[in-house]
Amino acid sequence: MSGNDKFITKILRKLRKLFVWGFALPYRVILSWTSKVQSNKVIFLTFNHTYTCNPKYICEEILRQKLPVEIVWVVKPHQLKGTEFPACAKKVVHGKGPYFKELVTAKVWVDNAFGFTWNPIPSKKKNQFYIQTWHGSMGLKRIGKENVKNRRWSIASAMNAKWVDLCVSNSSFETGVFRQTHWPKNRIEELGHARNDIFFADDETKAEISARVRQHFGIEAGKKIALYAPTFRNKDATDCYDLDHSRFLNALEEKFGGEWILLNRYHIKTLKARQAQTADPRIISATAYPDIQELMVAADVGITDYSSWICDFVLTGRPGFIYAPDLAQYDRERGFYYPLEETPFPIAQTNDQLCENILGFDADLYARKREAFLEARGCKETGTAAKQIVEIIKQQCGLI
Repeated sequence: MSGNDKFITKILRKLRKLFVWGFALPYRVILSWTSKVQSNKVIFLTFNHTYTCNPKYICEEILRQKLPVEIVWVVKPHQLKGTEFPACAKKVVHGKGPYFKELVTAKVWVDNAFGFTWNPIPSKKKNQFYIQTWHGSMGLKRIGKENVKNRRWSIASAMNAKWVDLCVSNSSFETGVFRQTHWPKNRIEELGHARNDIFFADDETKAEISARVRQHFGIEAGKKIALYAPTFRNKDATDCYDLDHSRFLNALEEKFGGEWILLNRYHIKTLKARQAQTADPRIISATAYPDIQELMVAADVGITDYSSWICDFVLTGRPGFIYAPDLAQYDRERGFYYPLEETPFPIAQTNDQLCENILGFDADLYARKREAFLEARGCKETGTAAKQIVEIIKQQCGLI
């Protein structure tokens, strides 16, 4: 495409957007004025539009209690006919007409990012209740507007602070982060994260989840599982993802024994997620698996760079490692809330260091550092977050 063609295409896109907004905005405003809030309707949304994270487990608790609640999930067009979401849930496409109808009539909104404020018109009504669960957990990387340089994201953040009625935190540390970044004056409850209740489930439940994961990927029962899931980069620098997968697995086998399989789960925002994986049969792509929490239940070892999932995984007590080849650059560009050395995870910047960390892993030292880490962050996880949040939803819906 030539330079002129690109320019014309850009102008046409802007004109189309203005045309759509010119008709859509009055419709949304009128819809908001004329639609009444339904006391028994709850609408759910996750940042990647999948059935996962905290909203999923809150929804699961509503279903478990068989509450007389109408459930709505916000999805992408290709998910309308899928089976990923509960059969009883109504599905609407984000940003389309039916979505706004459900949004203005739902009593409770449950979101794990800025999804409901990405399109801030129509605005939330005073008798609607917005629960913000976020998707981090005692996270490493900074999430402030000065750290994530995206203008629309910043606008959505500012609107979120105006609308959110309850932020759910899992620690005194996370509460501090919320106060410093997006929700300085909002109500915050340290209830734990609903998605982490899974780690406190009974052994039978966790065994069932692990078996489901193994069946999905065709992993034999006797083999051990390592989960590798790095975070995304603003620019897809492939040298940030140069983990020597086969060598990593060999080190695990030498240290811990047994046969190992690596579930390789890249962030959905990275080009790497769409690239072909290594030919080593021990390595399986898990990028498309919707629920990383279930992968953590099945995993015997976890490895990441800066993704906050490792701060969920620490609740399992299983070994976790950090492989961060661009540590200094990432710290300059995005920044951390505390030095990575304060985590219990051995840190490596090269494949050589990573293998050394695995082979020299000290389980007793790791256990002591893990306890110190959780205590220092003021962790409040007890395995009852979903139940506590649903009690709040029941109150808002007039069910108690």
